[in-house]
Amino acid sequence: MARNGRLLLALDTGGERVALALYDGQIVGEFTYDAGREHTATVLPAIQHLLRANRRRVEEIGAVAVTTGPGSFNGLRVGMSIAKALCYALDVPLFGVLTLDALAYPHTALGFPIRAFVPAGRGRVVYADYRRAGAQWTRESILRSARLDELTMGLIARTVLAGPLAPEHEEIVRRHPSVILPVPSLRELRPAWVAELAYRRWRAGESDPVAALEPIYVHGGGSATVPSVQLPESYDARSGQE
Repeated sequence: MARNGRLLLALDTGGERVALALYDGQIVGEFTYDAGREHTATVLPAIQHLLRANRRRVEEIGAVAVTTGPGSFNGLRVGMSIAKALCYALDVPLFGVLTLDALAYPHTALGFPIRAFVPAGRGRVVYADYRRAGAQWTRESILRSARLDELTMGLIARTVLAGPLAPEHEEIVRRHPSVILPVPSLRELRPAWVAELAYRRWRAGESDPVAALEPIYVHGGGSATVPSVQLPESYDARSGQE
């Protein structure tokens, strides 16, 4: 553990909505707000507000987690810069969490394949697929950019869609026979999900190199290859069962 404390600060700045969380093994506090395009001016004051509202000091932060994208170029850059600056100033470890991993994480206990996605502008999304491999959940290494009307392309098995959708788009994807569509509140990214994934790595003694960590971007119509990852199940769905 880092010498500063057990408090982890998580940041998601990849979209117009900024999401922040404080976590120490359980949720201390969360704050989500519409930053528009004012990430540079608003994220640091928002962190200060979250700390004050929960009677915590910046010196208590022992680790920082930040979403690495895909997402807005400017938003991700601001979040990454602030996360790195805090890590250097406080001498604490940094954890990058792929935005799609955080979106998929709460749905792993359901047992169905997951397709997590983020808006990419101009009617496009970037998505990745997650499948159970034995006792582990694995994300494929390719992140794909597609038109919104292609989001359900290739789905055969029953699959959970995890990501934000406008109501009119919900009706379109809901018609696909293989789609499982959670309620909107379970498809929006919670910063606590980012924090939980990072906190597991922190307790395991892992971290990411502060200087080398960079955001991930996927341009329209293209794809990006990132290392595959294994996700933990969000809860034991069999607890209490015979």
